[in-house]
Amino acid sequence: MEATKKILMISYTSFIQKFYQTLPHQIARQSGWEVTVLVPPYWKELWSGGKKYLEKSEDELFDLVTGNILFAGNLHLAVFQSQLKRLLKKIRPDIIDLEDEPFNLGSFQTVFYRNRYSPQSKVILHASQHQYKNYPVPFNFIEKYVLKQTDAILARNEMAMEVLRKKGYRGILKKITHGVNTDAFRPRDLPELCGQINPENKPLVGYVGALEIHKGLHHLIRAAEGLHCKLLFVGDGSYKKELEDLVYQSRVDAQFVPSATHEEVAQFMNCMDIFVLPSLTMPNWVEKFGRVLIEAMSSGIAVLGSSSGEIPEVIGDTGLVFEEGNIADLQKKLNYLILNKKKRNEMGWKGRKRVQVNYSWKHIAGETILAYQEVLDKKIVI
Repeated sequence: MEATKKILMISYTSFIQKFYQTLPHQIARQSGWEVTVLVPPYWKELWSGGKKYLEKSEDELFDLVTGNILFAGNLHLAVFQSQLKRLLKKIRPDIIDLEDEPFNLGSFQTVFYRNRYSPQSKVILHASQHQYKNYPVPFNFIEKYVLKQTDAILARNEMAMEVLRKKGYRGILKKITHGVNTDAFRPRDLPELCGQINPENKPLVGYVGALEIHKGLHHLIRAAEGLHCKLLFVGDGSYKKELEDLVYQSRVDAQFVPSATHEEVAQFMNCMDIFVLPSLTMPNWVEKFGRVLIEAMSSGIAVLGSSSGEIPEVIGDTGLVFEEGNIADLQKKLNYLILNKKKRNEMGWKGRKRVQVNYSWKHIAGETILAYQEVLDKKIVI
């Protein structure tokens, strides 16, 4: 009888949030393997200065272990102090699944510890880096070391896969995107909350995320001038004051809500009629996926996104895409949705169906298990 496989999943950020813990739950449920998740007790968001504390759920299908880290808030430098070494010695996992880029110090730590304390373990990383970069010391050495010794990389988008190929990565490389908890993000009526946010019952146009210039929110405000709608911004960031000033100058009906928990975000989305992600491509940044898009789509909201990065791929044919930076195009398509409730409802329904098929954690878990199995079945060539 074959022994039960053991999986150690490591995350500095995502698995802190309860809704993202659906992935290890689904992996354990679908595979029957033993799953352990290692996370820090909190993560510091550099753009807001706040701390996101672990939302610990009691899930019998996997073990959730916390470990203190150094450099909380800096993904390039974050490493576990002692718990990673202890777990590797104790569990001896078949698979180590680390949500980290190959050039980060945490990836070096994981590969180095694997070689020393659990050499039979296979290491799988995740990658979103969309630009080919020559990193400074020591990150260039870290990247070379990790790429040579990592068994597989699960890329979030096609751009990241192309970068890894150019870097010479020869291991197993697959595209597996972010996912969403389709039970948490679902259509539902919340009349009391919606009445508080939008007492005049205007079409509510929403955004959730960082209030930074590269998100293009100033273009959304300009586009909303003269339209019959209200804007709702959920989040914080260094560009908030400029956005508030622009709202005042433009006399646009808008409300700003501070950063919210994932559960609160799901509720806010249930009050939105249209979700907009107006991201702008910058010299050192492009929208690599846009997780809020699939959360909005899963909630049954019509979505409108710019042409930046992966946004058109995520939306598919279920929403509308405008030329990034083109305020007139954004205004035209936004007004079309404001005036066409039937079209909004149709797009919301199609968007949820697309998410259920392509982006539910159930689907992502199935794809991840197949990747695990491919790594475990791969023959070593000497």
